[in-house]
Amino acid sequence: NIFQKTSLIPILFAIGFMFTAPLAVSAAPPNQIPDEGLIPELQAIVPDALQVVHKQHSDTLRFTNGIANLGPGHWQMEPTFPTDPEGDVIATQQILDVDGNIVFEQIVSTFVYHDEHNHWHIADVTEFSVHQDSPDGPVVGTTNKVTFCVEDVYNMLGNSNTADRIFWDCTVSLQGVQAGWADQYHQSTPGNQIDITGIAEGTYYLVHDVNPDNIFIEEDVTNNIAWTEFIVEFKNNDQVKITETGNTSCNLLPDSIYKSALCGEVTANRG
Repeated sequence: NIFQKTSLIPILFAIGFMFTAPLAVSAAPPNQIPDEGLIPELQAIVPDALQVVHKQHSDTLRFTNGIANLGPGHWQMEPTFPTDPEGDVIATQQILDVDGNIVFEQIVSTFVYHDEHNHWHIADVTEFSVHQDSPDGPVVGTTNKVTFCVEDVYNMLGNSNTADRIFWDCTVSLQGVQAGWADQYHQSTPGNQIDITGIAEGTYYLVHDVNPDNIFIEEDVTNNIAWTEFIVEFKNNDQVKITETGNTSCNLLPDSIYKSALCGEVTANRG
């Protein structure tokens, strides 16, 4: 029975939460978490492999993206199933200590079933937008908050052995990214696209914002944006052509063991 309770949170709290207004939470600041709690640190990986798909008089910008966890703790969410089949499957973020004990829990989002992928996603994980002339310039295209199945895809240091993965399943079970690992999404993944139909020639920035509503607990929410600069031109009967010309993390990050991965230079097949 998929509607059984699997969380440590009391069922009355889960039921009460179901019948409130749509889920709107703000993550607890790290100073409210016990000292022994190991907190994740989310960072956006630079969007890469930008491509325009022209179909039926529309232009769609597609791209790869990733989410890194550079903190000492795992980014871990557990589901709580409702007693009402129409209720939300609540996602509770769990903070662990060095021994793997749960020392803090907070409802942060929901698990959402994705029909195209035929598996479960975490809601409101990230957001993409295209800005003209600068990363904070006028918005010419944006996505709704994107849901993803969140899992370990590769170690930020380049070791991606399957046996080392903790989070690798898109069923309704624990989802997350362990410390020092990254999740990655190919440009063909639904959600990794923005409609740019009617865009003019010029300079633009594809901005990737992880944890855009600050609902997930992490050490620092001020460093969650990465962008890629690209030029739009028209070629071959006014077909949109784009050329990547720069990005944020590679220019601004200090040298570190994680730099190449944050710049989108490390890739791995998901699964």
